[in-house]
Amino acid sequence: MANYTNMVKSNHDRSEAMLNLSLTTISEMVEDGEKVTVAELVRRTGFSRDYFYKNKDVHDALTNAISLQIGKVFINRKEESLLKATRRENELLKLKIISLEKNIETLTAELKKKSSSEFDLVNNL
Repeated sequence: MANYTNMVKSNHDRSEAMLNLSLTTISEMVEDGEKVTVAELVRRTGFSRDYFYKNKDVHDALTNAISLQIGKVFINRKEESLLKATRRENELLKLKIISLEKNIETLTAELKKKSSSEFDLVNNL
């Protein structure tokens, strides 16, 4: 009987921990302005998709969080980082283009000087 009682208590404690982690994760996502989805909750908690639909308390919190976010536009952090990196790379490439254009101008001027001096040599012969 003691083993059964211990097993029931252990299961109850595990269920409480799962519930607390799920509710905490949902509220953190809402506070951070992140889009709350079952897929993201599964990724963050490691629980099954089924858990978020079958557990009434968690499902109610999830439904409430999603309803609060209706109409909001979300930007994925990964996409935001990629966008910043792309903008920075574009700026560096623009600077490189300017540098290369200056080099072209310099080399063109030198070529014209050489060409005119060589032309003068040919005419003097």
